Amino acid sequence: MHNLKELFSLKGRIAVVTGGQGDLGSEYVKTLASAGAKVVVLDIKKEIHPKIRELCDAGAEIVTFTVDLTEKGEVRKAFGEIRSTLRDTPSILINNAGRATHPNAPKEESGPFEDYPEEVWEGMLDSHLKAALLASQEFIRSYKSAKKTQGSIINVSSTYGLVSPEQGMYEFRRKSKGAYYKPIGYSVAKSGMLGFTKWLAEYCAFEKTGIRVNTLVPGGVEAGQDPTFIREYEKRTMLGRMANNSDYNGAILFLASNASAYMTGAELVVDGGWTAR
Repeated sequence: MHNLKELFSLKGRIAVVTGGQGDLGSEYVKTLASAGAKVVVLDIKKEIHPKIRELCDAGAEIVTFTVDLTEKGEVRKAFGEIRSTLRDTPSILINNAGRATHPNAPKEESGPFEDYPEEVWEGMLDSHLKAALLASQEFIRSYKSAKKTQGSIINVSSTYGLVSPEQGMYEFRRKSKGAYYKPIGYSVAKSGMLGFTKWLAEYCAFEKTGIRVNTLVPGGVEAGQDPTFIREYEKRTMLGRMANNSDYNGAILFLASNASAYMTGAELVVDGGWTAR
């Protein structure tokens, strides 16, 4: 690599972002496109995010597919359509899809652990882990078939995949609306992404694919939450604030590009110091 611009360039590469129609996913799409990549968005949502619409209007090469990422047939079909549409195979995959959880979650999802519904548990794990499994399988299959030699998979976890939620932070919610607990399903799903990364990194290395596999571990993003929640979060974070949507763009570009060429099986924690305390 001759200079920093080349080190971070994604020119000539195709990147797939699952869950790319969300607020964070669309930021990742913007970052990859800005670095020169053609970007494919896979999302169950049919509506195009305004940010992605703006990027397309500005000339960015972005293709969107409506896909249920928990259905193997749909995922396989989508990767086939990527090849036929773009005449090439992706070498970057961001496993970002997954159900969110927040202080306004319904009672059946956020009540006592003993009452946590089995179907909610299964839905949460499927939306994160099964989606990542199926997308990664088809990504690697198509990558190998095309005889690519350099790739990157980025699995998006959460600080709650590293540490347990601090249930006391949600006391304001209990006072106003009754029993509330940060649900177990989200934490287990995000923790599972860490193990998924390590296993897949070893597999890709053993198979000599040239694919690096790493995890981005982001902190909480301010998105119009209850002011009390935001204050409680800020008190527990070294930098004294929640993240902005754009705070993870640099990390995404680093992990996707040759700037992280000697990094695999690792966790990149970007959380304002939350997990350092």
